[in-house]
Amino acid sequence: MSTNSDDLMSGLALVEKDFKLEKSYLNLSERSEIGYDQAFLLVMRVVEDLMARDFNQLINVLYRIDVSEEKLKEALAITNDNPASIIANMIIERELQKVETRKKYSQS
Repeated sequence: MSTNSDDLMSGLALVEKDFKLEKSYLNLSERSEIGYDQAFLLVMRVVEDLMARDFNQLINVLYRIDVSEEKLKEALAITNDNPASIIANMIIERELQKVETRKKYSQS
């Protein structure tokens, strides 16, 4: 899967939309490029905030963006990593899949 800056920016725009974030939350308009690590930290901040403030909303968004519940449970069960980092990685992975799919079908 591609993780170039444009795809990451598109993926973050989907995160912004799916999580109904204020435009100022991720400040995407102020960024021209972004690396995976930066994108990961931005998404992890969103996840940590929702885990602390409104866990049900986080679950609802994960369901709506189609993060696999089975894969998530499996990943959480087999690692001692921070749950927010696991969830953030899965969100980025899913949003990048959507970006790839949209690119594929817009070129057809």
